[in-house]
Amino acid sequence: MASKESGGQSALAAAVGLLSRRDHSRGELKRKLQLRGFSVEEITAAIERVIELRYQDDGRFALAFVRYRSQSGKGPRRLRAELKERQVDDALIKAALSQEEIDWFELCRETRLRKFGEAPPKEFKLRQKVQRYLAYRGFEMEQIRYALSDND
Repeated sequence: MASKESGGQSALAAAVGLLSRRDHSRGELKRKLQLRGFSVEEITAAIERVIELRYQDDGRFALAFVRYRSQSGKGPRRLRAELKERQVDDALIKAALSQEEIDWFELCRETRLRKFGEAPPKEFKLRQKVQRYLAYRGFEMEQIRYALSDND
């Protein structure tokens, strides 16, 4: 890792700089370092070192990502896709999505309430609109049914 690229900065220094601003997945970190012009060997060595130093952890990243994004009304399907896009391992995604403090059914209901108000829609067209909205947000069909039910 002796060679300096990207304005004289080493890949390790660049990785630490990126991680000091916010957590990144291993895949994101690799992509960002590639964009800065570092070689594959430098990137691999830098990522191994930040993992060894515990500056980067995909499990921690996935948990924080799910916790943060679910607060803005995103469902498990959407979050799974976004984490896959960031090249997080399937087992880590599954663990992050099964956090006990997140009740996906209630989150789906709260998301519906924020956007469409108190009473579940009765007319077919509005009900379809709400379903599409919640599906786009990444909720499963059974969670959407729960959110549209009358049992408040």
